[in-house]
Amino acid sequence: MIEALVFPDTRACLFDLIDEAEHLGNPVRAVYRLPTDSRGALEEPFPIALIYTMGGTEGYVDRVDRVTIEVYAPGEQAVNTLESIRASIVGDSIETPSGYLDEIAVESVPTEVPYISDKLNKAEARFLVTSRPIT
Repeated sequence: MIEALVFPDTRACLFDLIDEAEHLGNPVRAVYRLPTDSRGALEEPFPIALIYTMGGTEGYVDRVDRVTIEVYAPGEQAVNTLESIRASIVGDSIETPSGYLDEIAVESVPTEVPYISDKLNKAEARFLVTSRPIT
């Protein structure tokens, strides 16, 4: 019988690296779903980093997940915070409480993208997260 491979939850690993970390003098709140009030507006405090996966590829020895991080914050703070997050998470041999990652690499650099709000901006970046099965 072939044993199924179990890989670290890369989204949880990135959450560990981002949530409550200070960037540009502000703690970042990491989330899996955007927190909204009864009117549908994003709830403070900002900046908020939304983390979600977008598929990936699995090889014989490793797996590469494509992960998107969106940051919501007033003005230029959104893209500048995401640039700071990028600088702090990209690298090799990364240990987190949720698992070990071989590498986090940039696939798409932090960029401000359209967002319907007169108070907040949105920045987005994609990362390739490489991991091996948990033994």
